[in-house]
Amino acid sequence: MLFNSWIFAGFFLLFMPVFLFVRNNLRLRNLWLLLASYVFYGWWNPRFVTLLAILAAVDYLAARGVAGLSVSRRDKAKAAVFTVGTTVVCALFIGADALWLIQITTAFVALLLVATFAIGRASADRQRRFWLYLSIGANLGILAYFKYANFFLASVQDALRAVGWEVDTFTLSIILPIGLSFHVFQGVSRTVDCYRGVVKPEGSLTTVATYLAFFPQLVAGPIERAAHLIPQFQTVRPISWQLFSSGALLFVWGMYQKVVVADNVAPIANDVFANASTATGATAVAGVLAFTLQIYCDFCGYSNMARGLARCLGFDLMANFDLPYFARTPSEFWKRWHISLSTWLRDYLYVTLGGNRHGSRTMYRNLMLTMLLGGLWHGAAWTFVVWGAFHGAIQVVYRVLKVDALISRVKFASAKGLAIHGFAWMSTMVLVMIGWVFFRATSFQNAADIFSAVLRFDGYSWSVFRPLVAFAGPLILVEVFQRASGRAEVLSVGPFILRYTATVLVLMTIALISAPPGQEFIYFDF
Repeated sequence: MLFNSWIFAGFFLLFMPVFLFVRNNLRLRNLWLLLASYVFYGWWNPRFVTLLAILAAVDYLAARGVAGLSVSRRDKAKAAVFTVGTTVVCALFIGADALWLIQITTAFVALLLVATFAIGRASADRQRRFWLYLSIGANLGILAYFKYANFFLASVQDALRAVGWEVDTFTLSIILPIGLSFHVFQGVSRTVDCYRGVVKPEGSLTTVATYLAFFPQLVAGPIERAAHLIPQFQTVRPISWQLFSSGALLFVWGMYQKVVVADNVAPIANDVFANASTATGATAVAGVLAFTLQIYCDFCGYSNMARGLARCLGFDLMANFDLPYFARTPSEFWKRWHISLSTWLRDYLYVTLGGNRHGSRTMYRNLMLTMLLGGLWHGAAWTFVVWGAFHGAIQVVYRVLKVDALISRVKFASAKGLAIHGFAWMSTMVLVMIGWVFFRATSFQNAADIFSAVLRFDGYSWSVFRPLVAFAGPLILVEVFQRASGRAEVLSVGPFILRYTATVLVLMTIALISAPPGQEFIYFDF
């Protein structure tokens, strides 16, 4: 179910009155949110709602275990009934596969109960670690199967062929559940935080499941921390006209980014990357610029729509972007781009590996490993691994040369300072766009064709870049204003007449020049 679809509009119109009616009763409100979230997700494929229920049950039990609390029979019964009950309801909507789904889920629940029994027989000190391993193993194991099984099979087959062993091509018929990586990372972070004592485990399975499946941010983030979001499910959230209107305006701005900018420049990028071997230098540059705009406006647009929807319900989600294309160094870019993922990688991977606590060489190694795995998180392809390695390498080089420290010492006030900051920004943008080529390319040959075309420096004319300027120009002006003024939400600030006029113009633009409907968000695949 896409935010920018009439189906979602109907869903939200049916959801909102009931939400307003039950919002002061925490139990009913969270149950209604959970039901709506599962309907929202199940609209795509009801089978995978069961997967959400399974992971919620595992994380509910594991969080109690890692915190050193007793995992009672009642807790286990709640997890089992919740998982099987959700599966039975989903089975009503999937036809012939219903019995198979129920059998698989029942078998999983049985294995979970056996695992909890085995963990309960270990010593108290070891139980906490075993619960942690269970949660991480279940989450990452399910993610590895659905997202990476065919990738690793293909890689092994290619490696065997490289040494002269002929093997038959074999792949599994696997459908990747939308947004699984976001759900898994959110679940793992909560369990680890409970293990570290950062948060206390929530006693309500409904609250845990709602936290993991909250529909505004379920399929593409931001990846919320339990310490920030779960307390919001434990209190009655205030809703005022000012809060609702600012959320609606943020949603509208996110929709503008998606349907006016991202979806209109997407065909340019798609055509260039599909025909990279015959592209001219100008069209290749236009294709890279188009994808640079597309991926930002697509993902930032989703994040703004998610935050706007949540705010309309009285909930606060973290900002996932902070004008990343104004970054002057790669490390600054990652402080501004997909902030929920970059901070997740920092806190749960980089720090766990040792961070910068054991000298420069170890820090550089940890940084490279973090970015490599961050690249692999984005997709099951070697191009994503190279993209992550590239970002890791340029961050290491910048740290060795102490570029960030140099930039921070130079002020804008002088012509020299302005030139240094400008050069740093342009250099960073070139590096980011080089990375985007690997991110978007379907193969290394495809990426090589793009780079080769760019270096030919032929075919330049105004007509090649006119569409990009038309769609990106207003956005650039807005973001320059945001950068200069520090105002993150342009439709909610300033005098009423200015806000009203800007909102009307944005709505008219959406109505008149939005791309054809039905184009999915890029990060749904991650």
